[in-house]
Amino acid sequence: MTDDYRKGFWLTLAGVLAFTPDALLIRMSAVDPFTLACGRGLMAGAVLLLGYRIFVSGGFAKALRLLGGWGIFFAGLQACASLTFYASFSYTSVANVLVIFACTPLLAALFSRILFGEAVSRSTQIAIVCVTGGLIIVASGSLESGQWIGDLLALANAAILGLSFAIVRGRRQFNMIPAVVLGLLVAGTIGAFFAEFPEMDAVQWGALVAGGAVLLPVAIALITIGPRYLPAPEAAMLGLLESVLGPFWVWLVIGEDPGMRSIVGGVVVISVLFVHAMGRFRQEHGKTASPQ
Repeated sequence: MTDDYRKGFWLTLAGVLAFTPDALLIRMSAVDPFTLACGRGLMAGAVLLLGYRIFVSGGFAKALRLLGGWGIFFAGLQACASLTFYASFSYTSVANVLVIFACTPLLAALFSRILFGEAVSRSTQIAIVCVTGGLIIVASGSLESGQWIGDLLALANAAILGLSFAIVRGRRQFNMIPAVVLGLLVAGTIGAFFAEFPEMDAVQWGALVAGGAVLLPVAIALITIGPRYLPAPEAAMLGLLESVLGPFWVWLVIGEDPGMRSIVGGVVVISVLFVHAMGRFRQEHGKTASPQ
């Protein structure tokens, strides 16, 4: 096991684990989506901007200009992803949001094929079909409970993120962190125009600040850096921890029950994604172990 592999594994694992209580903090904030987007976007964007100026040589504005049109487009996607993510929590369960969110890597593969001609493997095609079946089970429960709007918002969020990841993969020569910062700040600014800004108690303020100023920027930084040293299939497997542990923390602390169909559909989706990632992991290691 190389030093780079260890570095990538621990950085990615730390980033994913940091993200797992995020849904709980969103629920504990108990405010409207635009207030969330404003508070968390501005705080996370400011912290990441400060970290970039401290740890990265070269000016932030110059780095952003070098990204050109792709950077502006990516920042717009980041802003849209933030807004749809927070809005989805207002209309559906945490479990549904995170199960649908887990499909992002498969959507990224589809967008990579469409935009950059990257081949979609047979196993990925099968996984997409199976995951679609799991999402249908999740959606069937949402139709009865009236949560389908939240599910659609979560699916839109996953599609936007999948497109973002495809751009990162297709334009890997660029550092997109400046665009992420810009996107968070744009989302926060948009949120400020529509936010209700309700009165909040100490618990709500604590959850909002902990999520926006600490958890979000730390997790984004770690997950952005870690996969550079780790094979993509292994990063995908680690990413599934959020979809498993996120609803668990919400159920444990505030007792939110996602419903049986969401649980069954979630098990199908997570199982398919895990098997798919394991298969990709073995393929990557087989290539590494084969003689040159």
